[in-house]
Amino acid sequence: MKQVLNIEMKENFIAMISGITFARTTYWFPYDYKDLKMDLLLPLGDPGKKKKRPVILWFCGGGWLTMERSAHIPFLTAFAKAGYIVASAEYRLAAVRHFPAQIEDAKKAVRFLRAHADEFGIDPDRIIAAGESAGGCLATLIGVTSGKNIYDVGDNLDVSSNVSAVLNFYGPGEFIRDSDLNRPYNPEDGMFMGYRPAEMLLGYAPVLHPEEAKKISASHYVDLNTPPFFIIHGTADPVIPVSVSEDFCELLDQNHVYNELYEVAGATHADPRIYQSETVSLILRFLDRVLH
Repeated sequence: MKQVLNIEMKENFIAMISGITFARTTYWFPYDYKDLKMDLLLPLGDPGKKKKRPVILWFCGGGWLTMERSAHIPFLTAFAKAGYIVASAEYRLAAVRHFPAQIEDAKKAVRFLRAHADEFGIDPDRIIAAGESAGGCLATLIGVTSGKNIYDVGDNLDVSSNVSAVLNFYGPGEFIRDSDLNRPYNPEDGMFMGYRPAEMLLGYAPVLHPEEAKKISASHYVDLNTPPFFIIHGTADPVIPVSVSEDFCELLDQNHVYNELYEVAGATHADPRIYQSETVSLILRFLDRVLH
């Protein structure tokens, strides 16, 4: 039986482009190279209405020891349906290169998107860095070093790696304090079997070399020009204590940087309760407030 449907455009149609190479980097040994990839979610919207869209650049976590760039695509699709371009990018891991390779790769992704803004319909003045856990740390570092011309190496150096805002899902902004993440290896501890992620990332335990560790501590870079921050963190996080985010937001307040911190009661690290529609709504409201 024939039926005619009158359907209005209520949400964006999403196209996904997977495996875009945004940089080539040295990898295992000096003459070994790896293509760094990103996936793009492109909201097509009304074909008759072309416009530049803001982009959320996402970095997956994994303690800098592992990561999967496509792992959070199902969650991120909600932002594409709301009209945001979403990019999910990879970066070199600690077993391949110590810091600052990871933040250098993350900034390459920002510059690639800005350099290819016309190709993908991106508004180059509205790029948001985002990520969870280790990826949240990278997003935070991108934000606090915006405008400081550090960690920018590689291609597309004629455009900046600045971002307009940061979305940090329980990522550490501080590596100097004493915590399980930052202490040196102790075979009797049960939380991390083997060397701690931060020790693997840097090549030393941050608490043993606090001055040197400042280079990866976001709090070291915060100033009046730091972009706005949205932070969400579980109150029962055993890996990154919620107090890390609380202290970081206090520092942002001291520097008159707009920020919103949401604590999810009882949630642990990477808790599914953090990835709900309520979080999407809070982020969209935050971005409406801070993007100009």
